[in-house]
Amino acid sequence: MTTTTTSPTRLMTIAEFEALPEDGQKHELLWGELISVASNFRQMALTGRLVAALSTYVDEHDLGIVGPEGTFEFKTDLPLVLVPDVAFVRTENIPPQDQQAKGNIHVVPDLVIEVISPSETPRTIQRKSTAYLGQGVRMVVIVYPERHEITLWSSEATPRYLGREDTLDFGDVVPGFSLSLVHLFR
Repeated sequence: MTTTTTSPTRLMTIAEFEALPEDGQKHELLWGELISVASNFRQMALTGRLVAALSTYVDEHDLGIVGPEGTFEFKTDLPLVLVPDVAFVRTENIPPQDQQAKGNIHVVPDLVIEVISPSETPRTIQRKSTAYLGQGVRMVVIVYPERHEITLWSSEATPRYLGREDTLDFGDVVPGFSLSLVHLFR
């Protein structure tokens, strides 16, 4: 994902964010700061593989819902609307059908995966990871396509670092799931 920010001194409200015109970009609101995100082919391929593998496993075991680019709005003092590349919500955290309103999702996902572009800054990556964990996301997975590495963050443990020869798993967040990183980064 390529990240740029608009005015770093002016913060945006949720209403202003929702009124943005459609321009083909993915936008996020990180503590009131507008971030515009553009994907490239490599990120699209990795995101697709992650969604396919995780969705298949979650569906087979009836664990919840997996999807790409859901717009999650968190209740905070400063506006926080994030669009992870992949999100997983456990069955018990899915609201009843009649409470699934149109627009932004008002549920804390259990797992988020962000596929990073080389142009994203370490500061933005850290801020987003911290924001997710601070809102109750159980695991944040950061995928570095160019380095063939993954970092897994959770509020309960130190970060876990994986390389191309490792196997990705999400511990008790998605019990039993695993994916060879050789297969992911092929």
